[in-house]
Order: sequence, then structure tokens, then C-alpha cells
Amino acid sequence: MPEEKILITKGGLDSLKAEYRKLKEVKRPVLVERLYQARIQGDLAENSEYTNAKEELAFIDGRIDELEEVLKRIEVVDQNHINCRE
Repeated sequence: MPEEKILITKGGLDSLKAEYRKLKEVKRPVLVERLYQARIQGDLAENSEYTNAKEELAFIDGRIDELEEVLKRIEVVDQNHINCRE
């Protein structure tokens, strides 16, 4: 069964792409480095920085996966087309 298309304006698509790039190119690399630095500090069971970085990275990775799926299904429509459907 084919997945349903997600109708979105060009501006909406640009916003999603910008969020995706920011997560992949800025936030995720910072969290990976933070996780690495926390890991080398030793005892991970007592290391709240490690736990926090790990949880944030899991959240970011989940959002990246979600955006990748949404971006595959997008169909750009004219703003006027959306207004006519309401």
C-alpha cells in the first residue's frame, strides 16, 4: 500500500529542510562530542552528563528519522490550493 502524500507549501518544505540540516549538521555533532567527552570521564552509572547527552542524542536521532520519512512523502502545493480545500 503506497504511503499517503503530505501536502505542504514551499515555505513549509523549506522550514522542514532547515530543521533537518540543523539537526544533522549542527546539533547532532555537538551531542556526539558531548557524549564522547562524558564517556571518557569514567563511571557511566554515576555520570549525569553522559545520561543527559545519551537521551538528547536519542531524541535528535528520532526526530531526524521522522523528518526523513516525512520528506520522502511530501508533495509541494501552491498556498492557494490549500486555502481552497479548507
